[in-house]
Amino acid sequence: MASMMLSVLAPMLIASALIGAEPSAVPPSDHPGDKAAAEVAKSTASKSGADATEAAKTVGGNLLANGDFSAADAKDATRPAHWDQPDGLGVQWLAAPDGTGKAIRVDTAISEQAMVAQWKKVGITMWDIPKASGGAVAETYGLSLYSESFPIEAKASYRLSYDFQGNAGGVKVWVRGYGLMKNEKRRLYEAVINGLGSGAGWHTVVHDFHPTEHTPAVTEMKVMLFAYYPAAVYWFRNVKIEKLADKL
Repeated sequence: MASMMLSVLAPMLIASALIGAEPSAVPPSDHPGDKAAAEVAKSTASKSGADATEAAKTVGGNLLANGDFSAADAKDATRPAHWDQPDGLGVQWLAAPDGTGKAIRVDTAISEQAMVAQWKKVGITMWDIPKASGGAVAETYGLSLYSESFPIEAKASYRLSYDFQGNAGGVKVWVRGYGLMKNEKRRLYEAVINGLGSGAGWHTVVHDFHPTEHTPAVTEMKVMLFAYYPAAVYWFRNVKIEKLADKL
């Protein structure tokens, strides 16, 4: 049976040294493998699903297009609409393991060398691993998949929820906020929501956050699914970003 957890610590302001443009190549500079990465929203308490619903109401539905991965891209039926292209080896768009809809499968046991070869094979230039080894990508970089960006409102609070299967310690979902800085779009905010739950089956994680509380220039966000260590297969589905009824 799926378990539901509510993370209750809101992410704090990102250190100014971490505010910058999106890197375009080496994964460590753009995912939780960096030990110097921005504030992690630590999940130190939990509530039942009923308590989570009572805590704050959401309005307006899911802001993240195709968060259930049900729709194919209009120009490429091999990839989910409104998400980056899965590489087809480490990150795959497949039927969910329980047969209910589609999901994202991430296999971090694939070697670094195999991942680099696959990225080149399918034309993905966003990621690269210098001096790739034969070891599992879980040991160093992990694997990611980004959503497309979507607009947000100033002073609004939001709720992220997602389902996952796999070792909770190897699961993170990042919410990244973007806005103008010196007339250039930059990443100004990010929150990391850790996997929670134990045992087999699907687990649901819920986290409320406030992207413009300390970074008012943020105007849009992306979601990044991420899996790393231990080397294993992970699944993601039902990713939602919903606005909370109460503003800051």
